[in-house]
Amino acid sequence: MVLTSEGSTASDTFGASIAGFISALPDYYIRDWVARLYFQVKSDRRGIVKRAPYGIAKVHASLARAGIDAVIADPNKLDKVVGPSTKVLGIYTMDPLGLSYGSGIVYWILTLAGLRYAGTPYISKSFLKVLDNPAVKRNRNGMKIVVGGPAVWQLVDTGMQAKLGIDVVYEGEFEEDGPAVFKRLLAGEAVPAVVTARRPVPVDLIPTITTPAIGGLVEVTRGCGRGCQFCTPTLSGMIRSIPFEGHVDKEIRINIEVGGVKEIGLHSEEFFRYGAKGIDPNPNKVIDLVQKAYKLVKSYGDDYGITTDFTTAAVAVQARKLVEEVGQYMNEGGQMNFIEMGIETGSPRLLAMVMPGKVLPFKPAQYPDIVENAVGILNDSGWIVVGTMIINLPGETDDDVIKNLELLDRLSKLRIMTFPLPFIPMGALRHRDFTVLDKILENPLREEFVLRALSKAMSEAYADADVVTAKMENPVVRRLIKHLMHAAVGFVLRRYKEKLQSMEPRRPTAPQEIKWKIHV
Repeated sequence: MVLTSEGSTASDTFGASIAGFISALPDYYIRDWVARLYFQVKSDRRGIVKRAPYGIAKVHASLARAGIDAVIADPNKLDKVVGPSTKVLGIYTMDPLGLSYGSGIVYWILTLAGLRYAGTPYISKSFLKVLDNPAVKRNRNGMKIVVGGPAVWQLVDTGMQAKLGIDVVYEGEFEEDGPAVFKRLLAGEAVPAVVTARRPVPVDLIPTITTPAIGGLVEVTRGCGRGCQFCTPTLSGMIRSIPFEGHVDKEIRINIEVGGVKEIGLHSEEFFRYGAKGIDPNPNKVIDLVQKAYKLVKSYGDDYGITTDFTTAAVAVQARKLVEEVGQYMNEGGQMNFIEMGIETGSPRLLAMVMPGKVLPFKPAQYPDIVENAVGILNDSGWIVVGTMIINLPGETDDDVIKNLELLDRLSKLRIMTFPLPFIPMGALRHRDFTVLDKILENPLREEFVLRALSKAMSEAYADADVVTAKMENPVVRRLIKHLMHAAVGFVLRRYKEKLQSMEPRRPTAPQEIKWKIHV
């Protein structure tokens, strides 16, 4: 049993996971020699990785608990691992066909800067390279290929699964149902082409990882419970919190002692609701977790630390004092870290239609105020916000886009990267119309929104180049990447400024709903 992942996902990009974003660039820019230098994977002489994407580390731990012997292989060294005795190859993917948010953002970044977009997103190319690897093709007749991960919907919905020769696509949480699928494959039994997990996995069935995770990730919650119709974490149900003792503490130790990381990322879909039973946060549980994690990592040295990755605007406003206290542990000494926030829309009307739980316990009409206040609170507590806003949601009208533009104006002085996301039909909206990226830019109002959002994001990225590259382990690489980042982002910003100066703001007199449809 061999597990692996696409090459860009398998790389920790010199210790700075956020730097992996460039994998969404097309291979016109990321040539093979560039990829070999940038997307390096740490592995031993046998081709076994030293750190793995967190999702595949969980799969590996689940298989081990079920008595299945598996290894996590470096996708660049599959010839050392895959052979005649390999019965199953499991591949973890984040964007196999280049249809996810990141690839769409990069398309817009390049197009609006007047730069050529040609080729395949590198993250997709690196997935296809695994399937096309000589060792895989040579041993294909005696081996089953299983693909899993958050973006496998792409393979199913486009009909590409069969064309690529993928035997099984596994959708959903793995720990409860996944090992049985692999046992059946090892035994030579028939398995459906698409297997979907029956339910969210209970916490007591989630094992601790035994392979260190890229980015020092340690999962502390699953699910969310806010019920946004387009979001895959919604499928995991209400938030479930993972205990510190015997689980989180073990994974912290594995990441530090075996993985050699100095920063632990406490991963959650909504960190400030750790320990919550519903929408309302439980500050005592959050602080207890943070204090225990902080004490444990500091036992290894003063230069060790903790951080987290996701929040919502509503909980940041609802639990302001909690955010401020957690910031003292995670952003001590005045350092800044990034935290992601799904803003999604500035339109209270659209919010009420598609994601009413996003703003709870507040009202949809309050949402623009909530977002602005939340970003300010997070900034004051040491976080730079990566705020995503979705364009072309079902039912979106021009008036909703105007509300997005108005929110951008309110956020202009705050430390936030506002990334416009093309609507991707996932969660409860799966199988709806796909967004056509070019069609959005043909609409003047939506083009203005995408351009203004990207201008703010790129301006913040330029200012925060030190933060982006701070965690890169090699100081020479850190300086080089920072220099290249300033040059590239500066060039794009100049192009955006020229385009904005030639653009008159569009404010239609009557709302219009615009629909586009594409068959993938």
